[in-house]
Amino acid sequence: MRARLKPLALTMLISGCIAMPVLAATNQSLETTVAKLQKEVAALKKSHAHADDPVSSTATKKNQNKNGNKRTVVQASTGTQFDLAQYLPFDVDVPGEAYVSSGPYIGVNVAFSGSNLIVTSPSVNTDLQLLNIRKKILTQLGSLLGGEGNLKPEHSHVLLSGVIEGQASYTDFGGAPSRTDIDVTNMSLDTTIFGPSNWILGFIELSYDNGTPMQSVFQSASNYRTANSHVYVNKAFVTIGDLTKSPFYTTFGQFYVPFGTYSTVMVSDPLTKLVTRTKARSIEIGMQQQCDNAFYGSAYIFRGDTHANSVPKVNNGGINLGYKFDLGYFTGNVGGGVIASIADSGGMQLGTGFQFNEQIVHRVPGYNARATLSFGEHIDLIGEWVTASTQFNPNDMSYNNHGAKPSAIDLEASYSFPIFDNLPSSIGIGYGKTNEALAMGIPLTRTSVVFNTSLLRHTLQSLEFRHDRQYAASDVATGAGNTTVISQNGKSDNAVTAQFDYYF
Repeated sequence: MRARLKPLALTMLISGCIAMPVLAATNQSLETTVAKLQKEVAALKKSHAHADDPVSSTATKKNQNKNGNKRTVVQASTGTQFDLAQYLPFDVDVPGEAYVSSGPYIGVNVAFSGSNLIVTSPSVNTDLQLLNIRKKILTQLGSLLGGEGNLKPEHSHVLLSGVIEGQASYTDFGGAPSRTDIDVTNMSLDTTIFGPSNWILGFIELSYDNGTPMQSVFQSASNYRTANSHVYVNKAFVTIGDLTKSPFYTTFGQFYVPFGTYSTVMVSDPLTKLVTRTKARSIEIGMQQQCDNAFYGSAYIFRGDTHANSVPKVNNGGINLGYKFDLGYFTGNVGGGVIASIADSGGMQLGTGFQFNEQIVHRVPGYNARATLSFGEHIDLIGEWVTASTQFNPNDMSYNNHGAKPSAIDLEASYSFPIFDNLPSSIGIGYGKTNEALAMGIPLTRTSVVFNTSLLRHTLQSLEFRHDRQYAASDVATGAGNTTVISQNGKSDNAVTAQFDYYF
């Protein structure tokens, strides 16, 4: 038995001698690893303690968050920390890197000067709105970085924004059966390109046509309206200017020329907009003084669709002048303009048949006067007037057997107030009237009452009652070519419209 145990004991002894240094090395490695981890934890705690320090002796410092793209900027004067990712959603240390962000919808909070309520805003002067937006961005970033000279102009900023709008309506036509409808009345996707230079920006607006194919410019024999929904380029222009450096700017491309503003708190379009708003492929030069009480102005030229000569050429244009002021409790914007021919407006082209007969006997200039006034934070007044300077030739546009001299006026008042949990709301009333505009197929007068509120951020809910009175049955008019006599019945139409707008 002993003889058999000796080889086993010898084997165990040899194995133990080999295992002891291995176990010793393993224990030493574990101790080293634990010590290393303890040092790393201590370093992380120390780093975290420094990161939480609200004041730094340097102007800037960098920290990495869990996404690895955070840069904290500390203002030396105040010691306040700012996360640049809140203002620039890209890696600021990569030169030349463009980035894309969304919102806000261009023009929001522009027309409604007495409240932060999102309302229908004018589509005129979009270039100036964009220049002011970029000025605010550059000013804010300049304050964070210690001066505008520290900005990196090689960065491009692509801003995507837009609106989706739906309506449900009931209309009681005078002398005709009533009508109800549910429709997507507006869809626009805006792309703004800031940069790469601080002196240039571009803008593209894609919209869709909600008419039936028979009513659309993309006409077909079908009346199946959801088969339409064609997307088209509504605006496309380039603006050169930097309001932080100069009050002057220039814009070229397709846009609504600055003849009138057509601001409104209503759901329905003001009658002034239906008469003279003009979209063209134009060149504009403008000026906007950079102070609270400031003059502004612009001049523009374009080739109009209508022409008195045998061939079309650059024959239209105008001047727009105004003054905005801020007296504390009382603020406002007043101005006026002139355009060489109102026959190129959307209402004239589509309403009077000029698009089928663009050669007219003579051009008719137009005048515009407007004012937007605000009293405190609650009361806003809007007034605008447009008119032809002289009569059209009866062969181009007539009213009661003489040349028509169309005009329109829009007067609105609104009162803003909070409801529920401080939700911005307003109630508004409006009155509009036209004169000798029967050939355009628009009413003689329009009276409206509207309630606006914003239950969710970046949305607008509106409920409007509209009362339209038509021209008298004894009034007659003709458009271009005198092919059809236009008349109305003198009765009234009543409409109730509920609208939901989602801005992004």
